[in-house]
Amino acid sequence: MIESIDIKNFRGIHNCKIEKLSQVNLFFGKNNCGKSSLLEALFLVCGQSNPLLPASINTIRTYNRISEQDIRYFFYKMDTSKEIEISTSGSLERHLAISSFQQAVNVDINNISTELPHQYGLKMRFKTNEEEYHSEVQYDTNDPNQIEQKLQTDSRYTEKLKCMYLSPRYDSNASMEGLQNIYLNKDEKFLAEALKLLEPAAKDPVFMENVMLVDVGLPQRIPINLMGDGIRKIVSFLTSIYACRGGVVLLDELSNGFHHSVMKSMWDIVIRAAVKNDVQVFATTHDEDSIRGFQQAGLDYLNENKKEIASGFKLQRIKDDELKEYRFSINQIGYAMEQDMEIR
Repeated sequence: MIESIDIKNFRGIHNCKIEKLSQVNLFFGKNNCGKSSLLEALFLVCGQSNPLLPASINTIRTYNRISEQDIRYFFYKMDTSKEIEISTSGSLERHLAISSFQQAVNVDINNISTELPHQYGLKMRFKTNEEEYHSEVQYDTNDPNQIEQKLQTDSRYTEKLKCMYLSPRYDSNASMEGLQNIYLNKDEKFLAEALKLLEPAAKDPVFMENVMLVDVGLPQRIPINLMGDGIRKIVSFLTSIYACRGGVVLLDELSNGFHHSVMKSMWDIVIRAAVKNDVQVFATTHDEDSIRGFQQAGLDYLNENKKEIASGFKLQRIKDDELKEYRFSINQIGYAMEQDMEIR
């Protein structure tokens, strides 16, 4: 499990260290304080051998360009002279450094050799168990109509950690691996319970030909893909957690699309699924109802199992773009809300 994370020079974060992380963690704070960047940093370090991940997190933000200028956006104040550094401690101890590079290429023009800087990319230097590895992605703009992509990976390293990132704009498609694991472990009732949060008539989910079908009282079961966004989203939560057994799931603005009345039940489902599958969850929200539901579900789990597995963290940007965290236990979140303290 990740017990702490240390981030330097990534996006708008100059420096950030968050400690005493739990199995289920909720980050909250004002808009643009760095919540999504924190999840992206976790995503990068969990897949540290993959040099394509930086580009993929831009795609998650619906930004699909990867010019040399776009490379600079990953770095704090667009300063590529300083490496991005992301480290974790705990049983998942990792160290990742990301740097950019630019290469000049000799081109003959009218028998005159000219250097044109049209190759650039990112280098990943990462370490686990004290052994260091390297990978990189190089982009070549020699052809003005397209950018050619070349990968170099370290054959000595094989990533075993499973991690999934669900953004607010996630398409809500269920993970087929997660669905298969749900049925393999005879947890259809658990899935049906989650569906009833938003559709009380839902029952007897079945899995046929890579499609999940649900009985909602119509003459035939209907595909989950044709149901509402909220139902598809909660199914995506569960299937992602089941697909990442023993790994990490990242849920950005997870409360989007849910009515305040189901927040506590939604968190009950997420916490129980995380525990059942030994998955560490990191989620963000700026919604007070989601924070309250998280506190209530975490407190119920604590009272029933005599074990506290959830923590809340208020994030605040302070001077010099340091991302400061204020940790709340489950009981402390409740006290803060009762005292009308500002926790968002």
